[in-house]
Amino acid sequence: MSFLTPEEWVEYETVINDFHDDAFQEDIHWLTLVNKVNPFGEDGDEKVQDVPLKGLISYNYFRSWPMNKGTTTGEIDKESCMMYLNNQYLSDNGYLNANGQFKFNPGLDRFAIRGITYKATGDAQISQANGKPLLHFVILKREEIPTGNSVY
Repeated sequence: MSFLTPEEWVEYETVINDFHDDAFQEDIHWLTLVNKVNPFGEDGDEKVQDVPLKGLISYNYFRSWPMNKGTTTGEIDKESCMMYLNNQYLSDNGYLNANGQFKFNPGLDRFAIRGITYKATGDAQISQANGKPLLHFVILKREEIPTGNSVY
């Protein structure tokens, strides 16, 4: 039994995509590693490219795959930030692959939000409209600070 007509699904998709212009406005820096082979075929040249993104960040809204680290003074929640990205926005900018997945390297790419660098620890497509995913979310974990200083 279907509750929504095909026209209503189209309207739902339009509302979700239009909502991007209002709510998905957090500045995100996608720090993607770019490997280039030099003209002589010797060691490659690696550099980090800063790709600006607009998204919606959810700080500790709900616990998704929490990863707490116990310390002598208590537990530290190191994984409570989620980044929502609109699939239409990603597609328009060429950031989706042929299967509709966000083209990022979870092992090498990082995301900087409000001065804090995060590593992706999981991602999925969400908010389907009649079988078509409209949003993508990425679960983020704070990157360890190599200086030994702590921001927690």
